[in-house]
This record gives sequence, C-alpha cells and structure tokens, in this order.
Amino acid sequence: MRVLVAALVAAGSMVVVGGSAQAEPPRPPTEGSPLPPGWQIDGADLVWQASKRVPMGDAAVEFYAGDRLLGRPRAARDGRTFRLDLTALDQANLSTLEARAGGRRLDAPAGAPRSRSTTPAPLPAQAPLAAVDPGKPGPYKTVMGEYTLPGVRLPGFPAPVEMVGVVVAPKGASGKRPLALFLHGRHSTCYKGEESSGDWPCPRGWRSIPSHRGYLTAQRLLASQGYVTVSISANGINGQDYAAADGGAQARSSLVRQHLARWATWAGAGRAGAPGAVRTAPRADLSRVLLVGHSRGGEGVNRAAMDSLSPPPAAQDGYRGPVRWRIRGTVLIGPTIFGHNPAPTCPR
Repeated sequence: MRVLVAALVAAGSMVVVGGSAQAEPPRPPTEGSPLPPGWQIDGADLVWQASKRVPMGDAAVEFYAGDRLLGRPRAARDGRTFRLDLTALDQANLSTLEARAGGRRLDAPAGAPRSRSTTPAPLPAQAPLAAVDPGKPGPYKTVMGEYTLPGVRLPGFPAPVEMVGVVVAPKGASGKRPLALFLHGRHSTCYKGEESSGDWPCPRGWRSIPSHRGYLTAQRLLASQGYVTVSISANGINGQDYAAADGGAQARSSLVRQHLARWATWAGAGRAGAPGAVRTAPRADLSRVLLVGHSRGGEGVNRAAMDSLSPPPAAQDGYRGPVRWRIRGTVLIGPTIFGHNPAPTCPR
C-alpha cells in the first residue's frame, strides 16, 4: 500500500544580529486603515463575522490581506464568527482583508469577483484502459440493509458519534468477499423541512441528514461484482470538528477503525451477534479491505490506513483494540482530484 502525505512548512523571517540568527519580533498590523465591513479588532484578535452561517464544507476558512495568507482563524460554535490572534501577525494592511475557503471569497459584497489563491492542479494523464470495465455491473443481484449501534466517544468531542452503516452486498456469493467501506465528506448534519444546520446532536424536531446513503449507486455496482460494501455516517464528527486542530482527521480515522473492528468480529466468532443487515451478506474478508472517501472523508480513510499500521497515542485515538484487518487499497474522491491505490481483487 502506498500512502501519500503532503506537508506544508512555513518558515519565519530571520535577521542577522552580531553574526547570529534571531527571529524577527512580530510587528503590529498597519493602524489607521479602515477595516472592511464585517471585520473588527477585539482585544488581541482579528475578528470576521459573516452575515449568516458559513456553509459546512471541506475547505478551512482562511484570512488574507490582499494575496498574502495571514492564517487560519478559530471558528466559533455559531458558524459565523472567526478569530485570528493579532499578536502572531507581521505588518499587514488590514484594509485589504479577505476571508476565503478553498480560494473562494466568503466576505465579498454581492457582485464582487471571486478570488482564488492557487491555480488548479493539472489533470493527470489518462491511465491505460483495463481489461475489465469497472463500471460494468457484475453477475450478482444485491441485498441492502442498515445497522445502528451505540454511539462511541472520541477524544475532544463532547457528544457521542453515531455508529450507523448502510450495507449493500452480493446475493448468493460463495466464500468470504472483499470489504469496501465508504466515508462521506463534511456536510451539514441536520435538517428540518428545507432548513439545514451543522449541529450535533440534532435539535428536537430536526432529523439527521443521511449523507452515508449517497453512495448507493457505487455500492450496488461493487456488490454486483462480488464486494461486501458499507457506507458509514459521520455527522457526529462533522457537527463537532470546528474546534479540532486537525479538522477532525483523527476522529474520522478512529470512526473508520471502530467500524472495521466490528466487521472483524462479525466475520469470525461473533457472526451470530451481528446485525441482520450483516448476517444477510456473505462473510467479509478482512484481509482484503478497500477504503473509499470523499473530500474530508478521503483524508479520514488515508489517516485510517496509516493508523492501522502505526496507531496514534491513546490520548488522541478513539480505538485502541487489536488490528484484525488489512487495508489493501484506498480511493480518494474530491472536487478536482481522483487518486487511488490498488483495490483488492474480487473473485467471481
């Protein structure tokens, strides 16, 4: 398995004094410049408050002065207020402030042009065609069901995270079958009529958005080809990761591995105690596991692959049991990228 890890390293400016290198102390932002609408200085914080809640998405909110990145602010629970420590900023012209997410301007007045901080990456060269068309349904009919288990407590998250999965599997397939697990991205968590929110747990009268059911087409295709598939819900993470330094990446890894641990039990001696949706499916082969994630879910399944090889410290993790599976491939799906490592082969 190949794991790709990207890291962004920022270096502070240095000045030479008497032959030795010392960090240059930060200078306050330029004073006297009017702040754009919606911006203010509150004590030691630069604060931007949106006119309405910023929709949930995969990209973090960032503060810019012109084309210069100032940093990633701390998000408040209301989803509208964002704060950045002024003392960490070098001299900046605060009259050119912008709030962006994924290169998209968030604080622009109506009709203002969008800004983009980076140039989109070029598309990779088309790979050679495979001998078997992966988009062609296989020979099996499929069965579907859903399970709901008690929620789990993850470090740094006050409320329990749900353990919900929708299972689609091949009907009548013999022997153990490879397991494909899907993890959705960072979306709104609750709805009431046409309204949506990022709360968790959902308030009284609101219902949980079933984002985990959004991969049924892909699940049915893989199940027809002989895979046991499960798509898991992560609303409990999406609704609480606004304060997490890593955006909830570790929590998503822990949730994935919590589900895999249950499937490892259900594939063995614990089969009799498995939910009905699992018992109607063939036994899963935990030596051939494929993880599929969209956007933040892609980050989560990659982290789960790495954590299965080198578990993180107990204080950061939500799963500390023995690893009883082998991840043979990951697929990452995003708005502009599609990357993958080899998937487990599936016997017909």
